[in-house]
Amino acid sequence: MITQYGSLLLYVLVAFVVAFIVAGTSEHMGPRAPGGLKRTTYESGIVPEAPVKYFSVRFYRVAMFFMIFDVAVMSLYPWATSLKSLHQAGMLRALAFLAIVVMAFVYVWNRGGFQWD
Repeated sequence: MITQYGSLLLYVLVAFVVAFIVAGTSEHMGPRAPGGLKRTTYESGIVPEAPVKYFSVRFYRVAMFFMIFDVAVMSLYPWATSLKSLHQAGMLRALAFLAIVVMAFVYVWNRGGFQWD
């Protein structure tokens, strides 16, 4: 069992090491130009003429719900590709998972979670 997950563990470990190396390198070797313009909302160097309009939190909430349900639907793909080997037990588990996702979707819809106007 260890050998089956060994390559996955090695992949995750290498990904973290590379991410930390890249982040650390950019932090130590990147240019530093602190100043008043860098602290503004848009650090392009142009002073904004009008007040900055921020997105409502509802926009981000809708985006997060989209990601959650998108990942849930994408997790059905491995189930669909191995349907023959899963038999009836796999079918029941997938249907239970899908029922939970649909109930969560209906709950969020009824609460108005997908509206941001």
